[in-house]
Amino acid sequence: MQWEINYFEKEGIIVVKTSGVIEWDDHKTMCQEMRTLADKHGVSKFLADHRDLQDGLSILQIDDLPGMLKEIGTKPNDKIAVIYNKEIENKYRFFQSVAFLASLNFKIFTDEEKAMQWLLTPSDNFNS
Repeated sequence: MQWEINYFEKEGIIVVKTSGVIEWDDHKTMCQEMRTLADKHGVSKFLADHRDLQDGLSILQIDDLPGMLKEIGTKPNDKIAVIYNKEIENKYRFFQSVAFLASLNFKIFTDEEKAMQWLLTPSDNFNS
């Protein structure tokens, strides 16, 4: 799994672009790097572009992702948009559900513009 992380200062968003086969340890390292950069800049909005990411996690691992994300510091007030690979849509939908149940604000998209619009729209409601 490869990734590139950038901070978009004007928008106040941490953006990651991934490729290759997703693996648990790499994914955790990437998320830790994103959290560190977000904490450094005081931001809580994230965009993960996983359109070039290939399936590599089991359903049980996906079910464990919210716990790992909380462990590394992901908070309920973080707003995280994920642009996904439609070939494994069911797994992304499952992840969105388990993240919601864990009180994490993740939303999945196939369109980058809609994902950015959601991130940049102020919201008072969880997962709006």
